[in-house]
Amino acid sequence: MKKMWAAYAAIAAILYFIANTLYTAGSFKSIEPHMDGTLGKVYAQAPGPEDMAADEDLGLLFISSTDRWKTLNGQASDDGIFLLRPDSSQNPHKLPTTYKGSFHPHGISLYQDHSTSYLFAVNHNASGSFVEIFEYRNDSLFHLRSVSDASMCCPNDVVAVGKDQFYVTNDHGTPKGFMRTLEDYLRLPFSNLLFYNGDSMRIAHKGMNYANGVNISNDRSKLFVATTTGQNLLVFDRDSTNGVLTLKNKLKLHTGVDNIDVDRDGTLWIAAHPKLLAFVSHAKDSSKRSPSQVLQLSPSTEKQGYTVREVFLDDGSILSGSSTATRYKDELFVGGVFERKILRVKLKESR
Repeated sequence: MKKMWAAYAAIAAILYFIANTLYTAGSFKSIEPHMDGTLGKVYAQAPGPEDMAADEDLGLLFISSTDRWKTLNGQASDDGIFLLRPDSSQNPHKLPTTYKGSFHPHGISLYQDHSTSYLFAVNHNASGSFVEIFEYRNDSLFHLRSVSDASMCCPNDVVAVGKDQFYVTNDHGTPKGFMRTLEDYLRLPFSNLLFYNGDSMRIAHKGMNYANGVNISNDRSKLFVATTTGQNLLVFDRDSTNGVLTLKNKLKLHTGVDNIDVDRDGTLWIAAHPKLLAFVSHAKDSSKRSPSQVLQLSPSTEKQGYTVREVFLDDGSILSGSSTATRYKDELFVGGVFERKILRVKLKESR
């Protein structure tokens, strides 16, 4: 009898775990599409526009483009950084670069030093994973250096804090294999955040569930990290002298948060995957839709420090797998991991 009850308890525990996983992944969520704005042009020039970075002063929007469906199938893909001038009628175009290696960009970050623009990009190729540092001038990207390190297991996103300093997220603790799968489905906190000081790499924070997007406040005193399976936004105080971080807040956002944009007002715009298992299916099969979502986090005096508002939700009909939402003036540009789409949305409220 004891063995029977033990078997029942084990079965009940397994069923609870499965149900909890499905619930946490958003499988039971009801998607009611809405948009706090008006959809304008949909750009189709850049495949897989996974991340973006804007410079309103120069009137530029940089777009990280990798055709992941091709690369996953072992096909050649013409990837790179695209540039859009939102104030013109031009479509995005791919920037020429002096980089000679295989370039498949992931997360990107723009850094301004007086009149010089630097673009940082996570790059995955057959040789490994790197952070590439470029100078942008004359409508071209001039490669300055490649940074790699044994601790950079699975880099996803990067934020520059100097001409040769940056933070980069490892979204897993294991590069591939069964253990990596366990990390995802058991939500094991093995991912981390690294800091490169211009000379060496070290762990800045660890113990996260799929560390994904990373960005910094306009005054560079706070650092933000989105954890996809953890569904949290982590807010750190940052010591600018040594890069040391102190965790100040953890906001539960109840969705698979991805990349983070910080606009001029200090408002955060976070693209997300409200149904994570649907996104997994979409990654394997382009005919399967994955809902898209954008959250607006406005600084406030509330305890958590931000007022959270959902400004965009789609069942995948307009865009599947949203991963980046970047504000430029009174518009929002939304891109995804796989589809050849960038949405241009005129927001209801302007600055």
